[in-house]
Amino acid sequence: MPVEVILPKVDMDMETGVIIEWKVVDGARVRPGDILFDIETSKSVMEVESPGAGIIRKLAPITGEPIAVGTAVAWIYGENEAEPAPQPAPDAPAPRGEVRASPAARRIARELNVDLTTISGSGPGGRIVEDDVTAAATKGQPAAAALPLAAEAGKEDRLVPFNPVRRIVAERLAESMRTVPHFYLTAQIDMTALRALQRRIGAEMVQATGSKASLTVLIAHIVGRVLVDHPYLNASSDGNAARLHPTIHIGIAIDRAGDLIVPVLRDVQARTLRELVRDFVTLRNEARSGSIRPAQMRGGTFTISNLGMYGVDAFTAIINPPECAILAIGRTVDTPVGREGQIVLRPMATFTLSSDHRIVDGVTAARFMADLRKAIETADVAV
Repeated sequence: MPVEVILPKVDMDMETGVIIEWKVVDGARVRPGDILFDIETSKSVMEVESPGAGIIRKLAPITGEPIAVGTAVAWIYGENEAEPAPQPAPDAPAPRGEVRASPAARRIARELNVDLTTISGSGPGGRIVEDDVTAAATKGQPAAAALPLAAEAGKEDRLVPFNPVRRIVAERLAESMRTVPHFYLTAQIDMTALRALQRRIGAEMVQATGSKASLTVLIAHIVGRVLVDHPYLNASSDGNAARLHPTIHIGIAIDRAGDLIVPVLRDVQARTLRELVRDFVTLRNEARSGSIRPAQMRGGTFTISNLGMYGVDAFTAIINPPECAILAIGRTVDTPVGREGQIVLRPMATFTLSSDHRIVDGVTAARFMADLRKAIETADVAV
């Protein structure tokens, strides 16, 4: 019998999803693990794998409308099973009166309220593609008075619609700022001991893992140890309660081609530094190549965002719900400080903790920051 391909439940509170792109065409041969399509949920964009081997048929059309979890969206037939009549390939001539457009073009048209029937496609066989839609959206807009000289010379604004990842990030962070009462604590921390440790174990770490231990991983390792004694910083909001997590999963904010993603280091409190370095290198490489799996970005209990490598001195970060805290790290700068009655230069970095005031009060956050400072300034790291 044919294998049913259903819209899966990939988030605990997920009820519907939207198919945004099919990765296969009708009649294609698929194997278990092949990526069949991408779905957009209220939290993220997920890849869905094939549940079986055979020939995939009856692909659900991409309409942009939510589909209930558990709904059949395709069928996988065995080689000798009866199959439905062949369907035209995606770029075959469309039925009379039907607009031919790529899935991405249809999605952008919905977002920008553009009527596809008014557009001439530039794709194969007149198919409407993304650029056709964005170009149509910018036509007919009134010119502004007193334009700058550069605009008068022929330059125009360019409308770049949010892609699914950026749209979801924007929605979640905007919701976080609206609903979560943020407060911030900032500390200047001496990085002398941690930098010395990084240099001391550099060659050993490369030999053991193939990579140096970055300051981000070193700090994540220390944060994991400190959070053990501060459970309310490793908590999540759950209705009118705080859910305290027994394990510590630290999300590391990473840029991927202009999009923010947060892969998660698991069980940080129980892992050695070598294990965390290996895990982080794997996550970073898969994130940059686009092969990272949705499961690798779920379940975080605390987040670290380090922008020091970009020359940023300090910043405040928005909490990634339902977590209750995020740690923002600026660059390390040689700074005059007082030590034993003398003014000396020390490599100092600014750490800013954003906390959810519903779960964490000021004293709780301050105690966490004090313990974090002590652990970093003594390089309390189990290699």
